[in-house]
Amino acid sequence: MRLLVQLKACRKFPYDLTYHRNLQGLIYHLIRNSRYASLHDKKGYKYFSFSNIIPPTQEIDQGSSKTLIIASPDENFIKTLSNCLMQPHAREIKIGQMIFKVEAARTAIHDLPRRPFSGFTLSSGTPIVVRIPKSRLQDYGISTKHSYPYVYWRKEHTPTAFIKQLKENLVKKYNEYYNTDLELLQIIDQFQFRKQVAIPLEIKGEETIIVGTLWDFHFTASDDSRRNILQFGLDAGFGEMNSLGFGFMNLRTPST
Repeated sequence: MRLLVQLKACRKFPYDLTYHRNLQGLIYHLIRNSRYASLHDKKGYKYFSFSNIIPPTQEIDQGSSKTLIIASPDENFIKTLSNCLMQPHAREIKIGQMIFKVEAARTAIHDLPRRPFSGFTLSSGTPIVVRIPKSRLQDYGISTKHSYPYVYWRKEHTPTAFIKQLKENLVKKYNEYYNTDLELLQIIDQFQFRKQVAIPLEIKGEETIIVGTLWDFHFTASDDSRRNILQFGLDAGFGEMNSLGFGFMNLRTPST
């Protein structure tokens, strides 16, 4: 399920490209008095993702309209966020130095096609982060000058490493969320690399550079098992660091 939040800028300000931590903090702040209050302290996956502030522009003029989308496989979480955003005290929100008035917030079901041979594309709206642990580097023929605990997948690395790590991460999240033991499937058939980006981000008090990539994943057929896990990925996000706004996915069908 998705929450579409319509925003209006309260004044003129630059678009903050490092919005991730502040937007995550806003979500935690909104749910602090709900049944999801403990989500902030939960270890591991949080099972939500969010878009950037759409459309991104170098500067945001006062009164201009923007959209934020928050997605999760947990419908109650999305409905809780919607209710929190529509409370009088939440009608003006701050994301770092960006201040918006909440004009509207509505939920929407964003389902994959149910017909087995209906084609569709999952397109990354925000960069997908895949980190390859040190123990797997040799498997993919990746060497580094220093002994890092992991390396970010970059465009100079083999796509095999990206796709395999992506699938393993998605299945692991799915199994944890649904308490199942689904084995690794042939999930992804066709993929198209679009762009690599590097984003400065503060993590645990230290500034680091997050490397992510943008992709299109094309599907021409999908049985129930694969459809279920792809639907989960559409809602929870692809790759890692989804609750920081990475790996947010959009659905495109032939009619859109």
